[in-house]
Amino acid sequence: MSAATDALTRLRPDVAFQPWFPSGANPWNATRVAHLLRRAAFGAPMSVVEAGAKESPDVLIDRLLRPDESRVRAFDAECARLEEGVLASNDPRQLKGLWLYRMVNSPHPLQERLTLFWHDHFATSNAKVNDVRAMQQQVATLRRHALGHFGEMLQEMTRDPAMLVWLDSNTNKKGHPNENYAREVFELFSLGVSNYTEKDIQEAARALTGWSVRDGRAVFTKSEFDAGEKTILGQTGRWGAGDVVRIALMQKSCGRFLVKKLFAEFVSETVELPPEYLDPLAEELRIRDYDIGWLMSTLLRSWVFYSPAAIGQRIKSPIEFLVGAVRTLDGPIGPVALADFCDQLGQSPFYPPSVKGWDGGTKWLNSTTLLFRQNIAFDLTRGDGPARRCDPARLASKHRLTGDESIAAFFLSLFHQNPEHESLPQIIQHLQSERIRRTVEGFSSTAIDGLLCRTAAHLAMTMPEYQLA
Repeated sequence: MSAATDALTRLRPDVAFQPWFPSGANPWNATRVAHLLRRAAFGAPMSVVEAGAKESPDVLIDRLLRPDESRVRAFDAECARLEEGVLASNDPRQLKGLWLYRMVNSPHPLQERLTLFWHDHFATSNAKVNDVRAMQQQVATLRRHALGHFGEMLQEMTRDPAMLVWLDSNTNKKGHPNENYAREVFELFSLGVSNYTEKDIQEAARALTGWSVRDGRAVFTKSEFDAGEKTILGQTGRWGAGDVVRIALMQKSCGRFLVKKLFAEFVSETVELPPEYLDPLAEELRIRDYDIGWLMSTLLRSWVFYSPAAIGQRIKSPIEFLVGAVRTLDGPIGPVALADFCDQLGQSPFYPPSVKGWDGGTKWLNSTTLLFRQNIAFDLTRGDGPARRCDPARLASKHRLTGDESIAAFFLSLFHQNPEHESLPQIIQHLQSERIRRTVEGFSSTAIDGLLCRTAAHLAMTMPEYQLA
């Protein structure tokens, strides 16, 4: 049993997903606020973390789930204007950049974080679709349903033009069924492996016939639909595409499958949920018509979310690493440049490697990708190039940082919420050596403080703990 799983089982099943509340031994502080914001909002600058620590968990979580509607509408209108230019360009780099712009700047970051999750869940790649407009439309659909009812999202994905192209529904016709989407709608999208039979896939493929894409739109052609009787997951009838989704949602395995995936994404990827913890939550989700907003509210407020079973128990994906760093540094960056960084780290939005999405977890880290992360952390903090406005030196004057100890402690607090981290003496020593060298070279004290801020930020970002969400 892993340490994280052991930490979970110390919480009784009837307590683990009850609302957490602070106490003397478990205070609501910057560490827990930053943990929540890393998981649910990609991260946040120090001012937002400090403000969150002065509020209650419920207030902050309510704002993540239901942000100010006027701000969201204004931001969506701005993005709609930007989208017109992106679609006119038909440039995939700009398409990726626009979504990353949303992740960095959205007043509803939880929605964007979940949209990224659903993009991985319904993994569709423009490498095959080759249609910027269709890909943008699919992600807009995922965003609209991100915190809504899963069944509605799954129904729309079944008729989504990009998905129809991606899984070859154009060739799924009466008498010649193509099983690609039928297989994935059960295995990857709703039930998980071993919760269906090959016969179920064959029958579902027949029910899904008749749909194709014409001029970028999903079209149903009655003559290409197999209207005969089918038996799917034990139910018999003249089923069509909507019935495939409806029948899948009726299965108990659907609730379990979704809870396990969302738990791994937002709570812990190292914990295997025992049935006594999983099943009540999964059944409640099913009873609530697969209300993802309810499930996210439950997970983010729970005892297990703020326990050692969750904190530091997920490896950041490249997008989490990059978007989180930019949000933490609180400086704008060219979105296309940020998209290029994502490509270098192996997670290109709109281009998952297969229908299974990105492998994630420990697959994100190896000697090569760690080196890339260190190099890109340097690009983000060096004060010039495409990330020049993320310059950590801006924070020297804003927070009146002077002196090596002050600078080191600040950036350990910014990135790790721990100004007394065990690495503090080593970072101070490094900064002192750098200060001496730059003084000899004739740099002013103000310029030196700026350079040391960049150095301290880079060192904090390349620490092993920073790779964890």
